[in-house]
Formats: sequence, C-alpha cells, structure tokens
Amino acid sequence: MTGNDNQTAETKKISLLKLFWIFFKIGLVLFGGGYAILPFLKSEMCDKENICTMEEITNYYALSQCFPGLVAGNVSMFTGYKARGVAGAIAAVTGVCLPAYLSIVLIFSFLSVITHYPVVQSIFSVLDIAVCVLIFLTILELWEFSIYDKFTMFIFITAVAAAMFNISPFIIVISAGSAGLLRNILLPKAAKCACSEKCEKEAGKEQSNDA
Repeated sequence: MTGNDNQTAETKKISLLKLFWIFFKIGLVLFGGGYAILPFLKSEMCDKENICTMEEITNYYALSQCFPGLVAGNVSMFTGYKARGVAGAIAAVTGVCLPAYLSIVLIFSFLSVITHYPVVQSIFSVLDIAVCVLIFLTILELWEFSIYDKFTMFIFITAVAAAMFNISPFIIVISAGSAGLLRNILLPKAAKCACSEKCEKEAGKEQSNDA
C-alpha cells in the first residue's frame, strides 16, 4: 500500500469540479429531504473519497438542525468546507441544489397538467416507498454514532416522547443541544469518557476493515 493510499481525510485533496459533480449526482436523487441522501453521502465522501468520517457527517447533520435553511444544503456546505474550504462549500451547495432548480424550471410549466395521470401518480407513490427505506437506513447509520451511552439514550427517549406530544421540533432540538452543553460543563469527564469510547470503537472498526 503506497503513501497516497494512506492519506487521511485531513490531507487528501479533491478537485472542485469533482466535488461539484459528486454533489450534483447526490442532488439528482434528493427525494425525501436531506436525511434521505445520507447513504449516498456516506458512499461518496466516506467510502470512496475518504474526505469525512461517518462521525463527522453525523455532527454535520446535528449542526444543520441549528442553522436556517435546508438540511441537505447545510450538510453539503459543511462537507464541502471540510474538503476544500469556502470554495468547496460553494461547489457542494451549488451541485446539490442545481438539479432541483433545473427540475423546477423545466417541469413547473406543465407539472399541474401531468400529475393527474395514473402513471405519474404511481411513480410518486413508489418514490415515497424508496424514500422511507432510505430514511430508515439513515436512522440505522446515525444510531451507532449518536446513541452510545445512557445519557444519549435518555435524550433519544425524551425527544421521541416530546415529538409524540406534538412539541415543536425547534424546542426539541434546542433543548437537546442545551442538555449536551450542560453535560459538558457539569460532567466534563463523563462526556469525554463517552466520546473516547465511541472514537476507540470506530478506530477499531477501521483497523479491522483495513486488515
């Protein structure tokens, strides 16, 4: 294995054109919102290009909830910035948003005319099923990097219960973030211990995969 093969996410470079093309392809399958693209994002940016780790992408999703705008756009911005700085962020966001923009421009003029056709309705219904599957896979991917101790399990259960009682998602996200901040302030050793265990577990998996 050569030195180039061992390049880490911090040192490996990717061209802006390739970065744009990756996110343009992701934008082509952007059905169901930002969470549905996580399997594609993991495949392209983690497995193939080795730009980000799965833990970093999980953090980008968490940060995206705290910023205005679309989740897909925010996650693309963070990932592109990790790859190539400001220029990479612009290339990634442009790439992921361009397919939707072109689709709107091309389809909007006659969309209302074709939506009543049974064939078109069947296409949309099948797409809904595919989106559900992708979101389910996203949950499985995020679970390992998000629920890793009793505290995060408590936050998960509390958030689910709050959502069932129709509490605003804004309140849930802000409350969860505040709880994590308080934990880090009041119990810094516990927080560091949990994070260390998660990092060691991920490092062990990467070593076993390389072997």
